[in-house]
Amino acid sequence: MKHLLLPLILIVLTTQSACSQDIRLPEPDKKGGIPLMQALNERQTSREFTDKELSLQDIADLCWAAWGYNRDDKRTAPSSMNKQEMDLYVFLKSGAYLYNAKTHTLELVKKGDLRAHCGSQDFVAGAPLNFIYVADLSKAGLSSPNEITAEKLIPSHANSGFMAQNVYLTAASKGLACVIRAWIDADELHQVLELNAMQKALYGQTVGHKK
Repeated sequence: MKHLLLPLILIVLTTQSACSQDIRLPEPDKKGGIPLMQALNERQTSREFTDKELSLQDIADLCWAAWGYNRDDKRTAPSSMNKQEMDLYVFLKSGAYLYNAKTHTLELVKKGDLRAHCGSQDFVAGAPLNFIYVADLSKAGLSSPNEITAEKLIPSHANSGFMAQNVYLTAASKGLACVIRAWIDADELHQVLELNAMQKALYGQTVGHKK
């Protein structure tokens, strides 16, 4: 019996250790911020960031604004025919994560500082947070990579824009700097995130404190 208990304890401890690398986010502050029209007025693009870390509350609010649930099975950003094919990847100093909106959790994809892979501009590697918007075309009804065309990706480009604007407005409401970026190396991100053939990285977005 003792010989059986030790392996079981090790399995439990290993599982707990792996799960502990995920980040459980605090509930989004849905009543905070500034009035919408003021946020629109203050929305702007900035490419200058300090290296100051964002609070966990800021990260939680930004993730929820981008792609959280605000109704039973509906998101804060629309998607064509409610296919919800977008995946939100979050790059922090501690690692790359996938945002699980159901549990409001950042699920660790790869440990370590991988922010430099999010874009070629100098500021990307030092800013505290980078979002990568990824379309999973299997969720959009496609069954093979051969079916993925520029035309089939149009809805996902639009959906990325909706998500990015939500982030812009949230950043403006919090007094944070923000920029959406099409200048990403999609092939490099595909390898770093170990995406499958049906997933396509489309855009990056950087958020941080204003310099």
